[in-house]
Amino acid sequence: MNPTLPLFPNGAGGAPPHIGALAEQAAALLALPPGAWTAAQLRKQWPSKPAPKLAALEAALEGLASQGAAHRLPGKGGKAAWSTRPLEEWLREARGRMLERIQQAAAPVKEKDLLAAAGWPRELDPEPVRRLLPSMAEEGLLKAWPGKTPSYWRLSPEESVPEALLEALGQRAMSRTEWLRQAKAKCKGASKERWERAAGELIAAGRVCHYALRIDGKKVEACARSEHRTALLDLYRPMLDRLKEEWRRLGASEEQIERFLTGGKAEAARLLWEELERLEQESRPPNPVALLRRRPALRALSKEEFDRAALELLRQGRVYMAPHDHALRLPEQERLGLVADGRGNFYVSITARH
Repeated sequence: MNPTLPLFPNGAGGAPPHIGALAEQAAALLALPPGAWTAAQLRKQWPSKPAPKLAALEAALEGLASQGAAHRLPGKGGKAAWSTRPLEEWLREARGRMLERIQQAAAPVKEKDLLAAAGWPRELDPEPVRRLLPSMAEEGLLKAWPGKTPSYWRLSPEESVPEALLEALGQRAMSRTEWLRQAKAKCKGASKERWERAAGELIAAGRVCHYALRIDGKKVEACARSEHRTALLDLYRPMLDRLKEEWRRLGASEEQIERFLTGGKAEAARLLWEELERLEQESRPPNPVALLRRRPALRALSKEEFDRAALELLRQGRVYMAPHDHALRLPEQERLGLVADGRGNFYVSITARH
């Protein structure tokens, strides 16, 4: 038998022909899991005895690399690692796994957990895959979170504030102060102004109902997610009936009681519609939201009440509101003059539909 015949005559491992038995056997071993090996690890896995000298094996691997059948990769501690796949392919797969982990996560993921999700072989230097994270952040695919341990998520702290607020409310009702306190405890990194603004936008958009009534000098207040409002009222119907009787005894009118229970939405929307019709008789549409907001009859409405009423009319199809195409570039004061829906959309003008 010719001793130079390859051990795997069909070219196992995808090695080029006529490279010699040593190189072909090395190519076959490289194709086995985990797919990245040091020369010393390959030597330990050698199927026949005696195993080749380490120097001979490394020379065979270099030969495979020169023919494109193997790739030299950065290994731990400066040692070379070898694979049938190039580094770019390993990085592409690691990137995909990390993105999948980010998209599925309900909260920021620590860097070490994200790297574990990448499936990076322990034989390879982790630095190339670690460098993927800031480059992915620059592309906007994930957002860095501050803290003792680096973390990443699909949303930044600023962007996650609305979700944190809705999550904190759940199916409960609570005061605005307690609502903000509980949400902030779950999501750190955003400014106080951002929290206040996001809460106001959620209320204005109708995603959160804010009930407030002053009876006998005492403020009664509650916040609840709009989708849970009916269930909340049904759950506490006996208590509400008792409260209504108490409010009547204290002198509250039926209109005040109804306004408290509905958040004033119907009344504010009706008032806004009437003023919009009057405005359009005086000034051809479309008209800026700010002009309608300054109408004397609407000045008593807070921004939250005004935005909520405008969005309710939009939902009903009774008005058209033109979105601002670059509202986030405006100064804060100018942006406050627009209608915000709590989802990142801002409206600059309003027109009645007849």
